Amino acid sequence: MQQEVLSILGLLHDVSNNYQGASLVLNQIIDGVYGQSLEEIKPLLIALQQTNDRGVSLIQSKRTAFFELNPVTEEQFDMLSFLQTTYSRFKPIAQYHSLNLHYETQSSYKHGTQVRGDSISIDRMLCNLVTNAIKYTLAGDIFLRLLNQEDDLIIEIEDTGCGIAAEQLSNIFIPFWRAPQSRLSDKAGRGIGLYIAWMVAYAHGLSMRVDSVAKQGTKFTIIFPYKDDGIYGVDGRMLPKSQRLQDALPI
Repeated sequence: MQQEVLSILGLLHDVSNNYQGASLVLNQIIDGVYGQSLEEIKPLLIALQQTNDRGVSLIQSKRTAFFELNPVTEEQFDMLSFLQTTYSRFKPIAQYHSLNLHYETQSSYKHGTQVRGDSISIDRMLCNLVTNAIKYTLAGDIFLRLLNQEDDLIIEIEDTGCGIAAEQLSNIFIPFWRAPQSRLSDKAGRGIGLYIAWMVAYAHGLSMRVDSVAKQGTKFTIIFPYKDDGIYGVDGRMLPKSQRLQDALPI
């Protein structure tokens, strides 16, 4: 029952965030922030279409169980272009909040950038991390990076926001937990976005690391371990390591 409730709440959380983002982009277009001609607003329209498509995919997929993997839903895709789409969707949202969103890549990758996994779930993981970075950064920059670390493929999402106190880091992936300062701020939240991100990483056999300094910023690092076949992510034989959610949380 707990897993089912968390799955439904997680889906509602992500769909709500998705359409809030789409509304911001639409308001920017209506207000003429990026001009009036089709050529000027076309990048915004593309971002809006991508955001809408994501919302439809979330609803139609009916894959609420982000902590489980079904071999039927696995696919192979290029993470380089996948992150480019993520960047395009979130750039106007960051600009709305007077933030700079950067997408940084390498000129080449040792073993390519092909990933195997559930792309909808991985998208949920990334979108929750980027959404949080925007939400808790009042001014400055947010960085979305795709890098190599030796043989592994690395995604970094770094911000210059409020940061997380060291004594609170062990709690941030617990569902419904929110830092005391966030509960006192005007930043609405349900305390479930980081839990979704962690469980997606867990289901895919990925490692997630967080480094943060209060009042300076936070960096999340997602590690896709190298596989002998040159494709990162799941290998078609992986199953969830535990059906007990408490075993998956880093506490």
